[in-house]
Amino acid sequence: MTEIREADAGSVRILVVDDDLYARQAMMERLRSRGYQVKGAEDGLQALHHLQRERFNLVITDMQMPRMDGVALLREICRHDYAPVIVQTTLLDSYLQEVLRRTGAAGVLMKGESMTELMRLVETLCRTTERSSPQCG
Repeated sequence: MTEIREADAGSVRILVVDDDLYARQAMMERLRSRGYQVKGAEDGLQALHHLQRERFNLVITDMQMPRMDGVALLREICRHDYAPVIVQTTLLDSYLQEVLRRTGAAGVLMKGESMTELMRLVETLCRTTERSSPQCG
């Protein structure tokens, strides 16, 4: 299982995946302001390219993207045990939330929820020691 070990924010690397340039940049800026090392990707295929070449402690991804959506990306990340994943979506019902968690999402949030809630989840995942991502399935 992938683990996030307790560390300074500056040593935590986060990959932000979103086809909306404005949303991606805003999230990246917020994470950088908290001291995290951040890289962006515009879709799932670009994210996989980064994950194959670099190590990240956490991935935050949108659901609806061209070329490879968030569910397909989540499955690939879990298959290769790259990093825990937080999924953000505008289409969230209890069934989809359960599917995402069973697929391996460490967290699921409505896109547009407060940035405070997202930062709280990021910080919780990054400060937890010996925390494994949920069973990928």
